Amino acid sequence: MNKIVNNSLLYTLQIGITGFLMLILISIFSNYLTPSDLGVFVLAQVYSGIAVGIANFGMLIGYERNFFIFEKSQLDSARLTSTAVIFVTFNLIVLVVLLYIFQPKIADLIFDNKPPDNMLMIVLIGASVSSISQYYLTFLKNTGMALSYVKHSILSPIIYFVVSILLMTQFDLGLMSMAYGWSVSNLILIISLFIAFRKSLIICMDFKMLKDMLKISLPLTPRVFFGVINAHLDKIILDIVGSTALVGAYHIGNTFSLTIFQFSTALGKVFQPELYRKLFAKKHIENPDEINNYMLPFFYISIFMALVVMIFSKEIINAFISSNYSDVIPVTIILSLYYAFLFFGKMTGTQLIYAKKTHITTLLMFLGMAINIGLNIPFIMMWGIIGAAWATTISGILTIYIGYFVAQKYAKIIWLWRTIFLVYSIFILGAVFALIDYSGLITLSSYISIMIKLLIIMIYFIVGLKINIFKIIQFKKLLKIWP
Repeated sequence: MNKIVNNSLLYTLQIGITGFLMLILISIFSNYLTPSDLGVFVLAQVYSGIAVGIANFGMLIGYERNFFIFEKSQLDSARLTSTAVIFVTFNLIVLVVLLYIFQPKIADLIFDNKPPDNMLMIVLIGASVSSISQYYLTFLKNTGMALSYVKHSILSPIIYFVVSILLMTQFDLGLMSMAYGWSVSNLILIISLFIAFRKSLIICMDFKMLKDMLKISLPLTPRVFFGVINAHLDKIILDIVGSTALVGAYHIGNTFSLTIFQFSTALGKVFQPELYRKLFAKKHIENPDEINNYMLPFFYISIFMALVVMIFSKEIINAFISSNYSDVIPVTIILSLYYAFLFFGKMTGTQLIYAKKTHITTLLMFLGMAINIGLNIPFIMMWGIIGAAWATTISGILTIYIGYFVAQKYAKIIWLWRTIFLVYSIFILGAVFALIDYSGLITLSSYISIMIKLLIIMIYFIVGLKINIFKIIQFKKLLKIWP
């Protein structure tokens, strides 16, 4: 338990530091860049992410699943990592070369406003290097080396923060300051990881291991391609139907709500490896509550983070973001609903990958994408970025709901739904009040508004006590990790 709590705190610290740096960075950029300028950079990251996702062929998922087969052998683990990295690196080199040759035509195709020269190439290089880094970071996560993982993960945003602000404020490079900051930070990260792995790093290609990983990952390739598109479909449609300025404004609101997903992902670095182990051990078959009892604290803490970000979004955004970016508060509130429910999306994905039903995750992704497109186009045309937020949230929750029932068919997990519904009820209560408070339907002073929000937080803690989330023994163990 000490190690679980310790690792959870380390990953949470990473998210906290990263989130704070991004908050300050966005605050500064919002005063230097117009929504249209920011939208161009966001779209460059979106399309680079799609291309890099294709080049990976879903290998990261196959690598992570098969890692647990070889985790007891240091040599086999190193061979598995090397095989995955060499395969993906070769694909990414081909991708970068192709972009170098066709960059002008591709830039004209995907951008309405001409971006700075070579911006797309620089962003793609950053995304490619970041993709390779994920294999080494996954190794650190799966082996429980949380401290090393966090040190490296914090390094990248710190470099990005320093370089971007320096180039923006001192050299007046505008959009290119973000592109250079992104690439430089990821290059330094991969160099740092190579140094850390220098003793255990081997260079080899095991084609049997590659074949086994591809059996898992190849069925996921369409899912990865369309999944990345689906994840950014709101921004893509906003650009097509609306403008890059809408993309830039929407990105600000999405960045705040995305901290919920990042926080949940940080917790996932602790619980997902253990969840795989529990599924492989099959102990949950004889003890139905085993997985539920293990996952419930992670669920409760994840939703607490979502609740805090959501109900205090008005105060945070008004304090930090330029007035040029309007309507980002409701976007943050609405998308917070989606990211809170996405906790169970992570669970169903793990269940299907464990059951080797990756083709089903692809089918679910296509279903979600169809719903997403069907809602986003009319919603954006009627309500702009707020419509995009509602369309993404509704389609996402529907897909998660359907995915849960499908995953249960192949890898059943018993959940205490009464407790889960109680936690979600308080969260939804907070969402309703946050939207009412923003809309001005009820006139409240800032003091009264904050008091009501603190009351909702207090109610959430009381619910935690009632469902025995907080046990005195857990607090004692928590205190023991500190000197």
